[in-house]
Amino acid sequence: METTRVERPEQLALEVGRWTVSVWTIAVTVVFILVVGMLGNSVRKNNARADDWQRRAVAAEEIVGGLRVVLADRSRALNERTRQANELVGTLASSRGALRETKSSVGSLARRQRQLATDKARVEADLRKLRTQRTTLQSVASALSACSQTLESLATARPRPKPATTKSIIASCDRAQARFAAARGQLR
Repeated sequence: METTRVERPEQLALEVGRWTVSVWTIAVTVVFILVVGMLGNSVRKNNARADDWQRRAVAAEEIVGGLRVVLADRSRALNERTRQANELVGTLASSRGALRETKSSVGSLARRQRQLATDKARVEADLRKLRTQRTTLQSVASALSACSQTLESLATARPRPKPATTKSIIASCDRAQARFAAARGQLR
């Protein structure tokens, strides 16, 4: 029994050797191959992208690890600087207190120095006054002593001196006593 084919115009067929293939089958097969090829290309590209992202993720992880180390070092350094700054603040506070005390002491010493300078000037003025008085008193004492010795020698002298000489000596003694009284008045 032999089968015959009935050809329909809507179906086109090709005969290749003993095989007969419809154009639609070929077209579907070509489209299928193209789709599979495109899907294969997409899969290959996606795998390449996934590998690239994985490499980037590993690199980023290594960078993050390095940054964590740097961050930890910087944190330790910052903590150390903060501790040093706090120590400096404490030192500064105590230095300010010491400076205030020193300023107060300097002020007190300056007032005391001015007072001592005033006292010294007064003492020096008193010393000059006392030296002047001493010189005056020495001069008056010398004149009174000389007068006293002269009067004693007149009283014991033989023959008696002339009255004019005696009056002159007595006048000189009176002047010495007046100078003594004036010097004594200045002492008070």
